[in-house]
Amino acid sequence: MRDAISPQALDQALEEAVIGSPMPGGRNYLGIEVERLILHRETKEAAPLGFCRQLLADLAEHIGGEITWDGDVIRRVDGDGFSFTMEPGGQLELATDPRSSLDELDPTMDQIRRLVDGHLAGTEYELESRGHTPVSKATDLELLPRSRYQIMNRTMTPRGHLTPNMMRATAGFQLSYDVTDREDAGRKLALLNRLAPVMTAITANSRTIEGRDSGYASYRHYVWLHTDRDRVGVPEGGLHAETAVDGYIQFARRATALFLKRDGNLVEAPQRSFEQLVAEGEITPEDLDLHLSSLFPFVRLRNYLEIRYFDAVSWDLARSVLALLSGLVYCPKATAAAQVLSADLVPADRAGLATIHMEAAKNGLDGHAPAGGSFRDLARSLVDYSAATLGGDNCRWADPDDLEVVAERIG
Repeated sequence: MRDAISPQALDQALEEAVIGSPMPGGRNYLGIEVERLILHRETKEAAPLGFCRQLLADLAEHIGGEITWDGDVIRRVDGDGFSFTMEPGGQLELATDPRSSLDELDPTMDQIRRLVDGHLAGTEYELESRGHTPVSKATDLELLPRSRYQIMNRTMTPRGHLTPNMMRATAGFQLSYDVTDREDAGRKLALLNRLAPVMTAITANSRTIEGRDSGYASYRHYVWLHTDRDRVGVPEGGLHAETAVDGYIQFARRATALFLKRDGNLVEAPQRSFEQLVAEGEITPEDLDLHLSSLFPFVRLRNYLEIRYFDAVSWDLARSVLALLSGLVYCPKATAAAQVLSADLVPADRAGLATIHMEAAKNGLDGHAPAGGSFRDLARSLVDYSAATLGGDNCRWADPDDLEVVAERIG
């Protein structure tokens, strides 16, 4: 195949794709994407997919935004400094352009939330901040008719039986942080992977499933633990700074490919690992970009870090969590303290890693780390580390007061 990536060039191609163009030193912007369920105001059943699609079309018309189409489906609407996208089951995602401080994010988030609420006023539906639909069964929900989602649903489900729940019924929020070089990426990636159980516990917000208590503080996290085993979780080596980037590259090599781009169309890939398809001469640089977009680890590396392990929560709590992590990721003193604390969150083996994440999913802040400390106590310490540094010199992404909501949540 012309322009195919050779096996000898694969590692270098992956290296360039995930860490070849990091943001320039000193920029360190903040990014946030917030997913929301659209639920009936009284019954809490999920809105029909047709209603969700019409809402996105109405928003596009109202703001005069640039529309990106996938066939006859609106994939994305870009406004002035923000965007709307629709997730596979009709969940609405609100995203802002990267900003240099939390205060700069506030006006944009206020604007887009007012805009959506205004369009929902007078209807039976409203936006809800929950990690999983509380009443509707995932199997009863329609899937947005995009080729990407149809292929994902068909090929991922055999490797994770709750993949349909993940696609149709879950909602979260993602935070993005810049990296300056490979070493910096390794340090931050390892720290954020280590902190995943505690941060999951802080935002656990999906206990009610199909109208009953699921037994999990974060059923959404439980769902992700039972989604396609090839492309979720923490890659091998991802808990240690010196191996985190190499581990991510190997994770990308070994994951089963989902789709390829052929003659301008998305087609289902042969169900083999990405590196096997490269060896067969099947993979182009465009296919590589598609493959990396189909990996769903708890922290994704694409020249920046995207943290994906949070349940959807109210904006005030999401904002406060963003402040918390801004200190831990960007402020050197807080980072150093968090690195020491996070040693208690490194299990002995992969089985222990699965156990600690199941503990976070089931028990939330009342769960315990392998060393015995509660997630609640560890979370309190993390808040203290950020509070001691935020707002000071070279640490102005947020202020200590921005931590109040997350501190109240932890108790």
